[in-house]
Amino acid sequence: MRKEEQRVVESHTLWADGVIKRTADITAESNWYPFTKSIEDILDRLSFFEDTVDRLENEIGETKGMIKNLRKILIKLELVDDRFIL
Repeated sequence: MRKEEQRVVESHTLWADGVIKRTADITAESNWYPFTKSIEDILDRLSFFEDTVDRLENEIGETKGMIKNLRKILIKLELVDDRFIL
């Protein structure tokens, strides 16, 4: 596992441990604040992941566009025959 991936896994593990501990602190009577705080943290984390996926999707779309443009340029320069490129 790469160093960056390891850092992400450790970060998520520490975050998850905090949520679990806070949820375990809920008393059966009336202290629901830790539970609601945990739910808010989970929703914030999901929003972060959604933003990350959207960003990566945009980068992939931009890369596909650049590849298509490069293909067109190579065909116009007659360096590549368009029959051999998908």
